[in-house]
Amino acid sequence: MIPYRERYHRDLKELKNLTKELADRVGAAIEISVAALGEADVDRAREVIKHDQDMDDLSQKIENLCMELLALQQPMAKDLRRIIGILKIGIDLERIGDLAVDIARVTTQSQNKIKITKLEFIPKMADTIKKMLDQSMLALMDSDADLARQVTKWDYEIDGLYVKARTKLLKIIIENPEVINEGSALLMVNRHLERTGDHICNICESIVYMVEAKREHLN
Repeated sequence: MIPYRERYHRDLKELKNLTKELADRVGAAIEISVAALGEADVDRAREVIKHDQDMDDLSQKIENLCMELLALQQPMAKDLRRIIGILKIGIDLERIGDLAVDIARVTTQSQNKIKITKLEFIPKMADTIKKMLDQSMLALMDSDADLARQVTKWDYEIDGLYVKARTKLLKIIIENPEVINEGSALLMVNRHLERTGDHICNICESIVYMVEAKREHLN
């Protein structure tokens, strides 16, 4: 294999590794931001916000490498799908990172009058999101379309928890109008987590497209 083709295949492998690294970072950001909210830990929340630029930089690195491969190598068929798929996955991961930062900002700005530990559904959503993200990256690394499809089943669980958390929050706000600001902030957190599940489903759709050249609506 001539050297430039060796580099090409090395870069394709690097794309997967960088994507996995970004997924690990945004997954940790979601986990830490929700934990910080539950513990009213402003310092931990600020750490998530501090590392937002790191996630953005990594996302940009993935995008740049994708564009370079598309421009210089003119990939065909499966390789083209792989690069386009990873480009789309990177966008979804960056948006998940942004949602994690928004959740962290709730902790830094809120007076924390409503304890999230009373809202057991929100931490459960974060746990399910972490599992979905981990398994979606396993599907990516192994080129496993069936696993990608299975991951999206957990989105039903997230949607159910979202409805339960919203119902409980609205009840608290109605019964305690003085905490409407904090309650509204937690409603936003709840919505951000539900949207995160949708982004992971998008990631799984991209994986199926990369592996099988099929466009399936999995959300």
